[in-house]
Amino acid sequence: MGIKRLSNAEELRLVEQYRNGVPVTKLLRQYGFRSKKSVIDKVKKYYPNEYKDIIKSARDNRKQYHLDFSEIDTPFKAYFIGLMLTDGYVVKNRYGIQLTDEDCIQFIAECSGGFYTTIPSRTVDNYIYQPMYRIVFSGEKQVKQLSRYGITERKSHSLHGLRTLTCKEQKFLPYLLRGIIDGDGCIHYTSQKTVSFNICSMSFDFVNWIKEILEEKFFMEDLHVIQNPSTKIWLVESSLQTNIFKLMALVYDRPYGMRRKYILLREMFRDYNKSNQQEFIWNVG
Repeated sequence: MGIKRLSNAEELRLVEQYRNGVPVTKLLRQYGFRSKKSVIDKVKKYYPNEYKDIIKSARDNRKQYHLDFSEIDTPFKAYFIGLMLTDGYVVKNRYGIQLTDEDCIQFIAECSGGFYTTIPSRTVDNYIYQPMYRIVFSGEKQVKQLSRYGITERKSHSLHGLRTLTCKEQKFLPYLLRGIIDGDGCIHYTSQKTVSFNICSMSFDFVNWIKEILEEKFFMEDLHVIQNPSTKIWLVESSLQTNIFKLMALVYDRPYGMRRKYILLREMFRDYNKSNQQEFIWNVG
């Protein structure tokens, strides 16, 4: 199927929508285009001498509409900040996330109106690196807002617990925690073949705060904070099966963002309980 032909009136409306900050992904769906270039070409067609300024203005308008991190007031903001706390990075006025899970990065792009790029698989010294998917945003205002949560340049060791969250913001803790686990969490079998999970960080204070949250807000117990002696990485972990059940019921109760860990957690817990003839019932979303 070729590119959809638009009337002059439709093209002008598209350009105006783009200029006002309508997400490009929405414009692609609305007008049947395949790439951002098709939209930009229309901007260049009608504003050949001004298109660079229009592109910058449109980017600023999108940021103002979609990316305001002054408070956590939506599930997406909570999830995004959770990912930024663990797998995100900040460089000057730019911030972004890079993962091997394309569905997660695509989810962020669709929710934010942004675009992501693919870093192809490569082989170095006989080691095959998986493809990576990266989404990057820019904005001085947003970078300053993210610093409230400890998301700054070189944050690995300086990351702190989010103990100043308001009561309103704490309602979104399940999504925040899910972003943290999708970023730097691990779900696996122990040597005793029970299901276990852990969350890691270079910051003791951050890991200790996660332990506090899991105990106080998610009613978990028997959590352990340890440090890997060789890597110096801190972990909070648990293999208590009632904790795994609570993690599924309160945090991973439905598909959202990254699907891989959602599916893995539920499959491992189901298989473990089948083999041990235990019967747990949980909300399957």
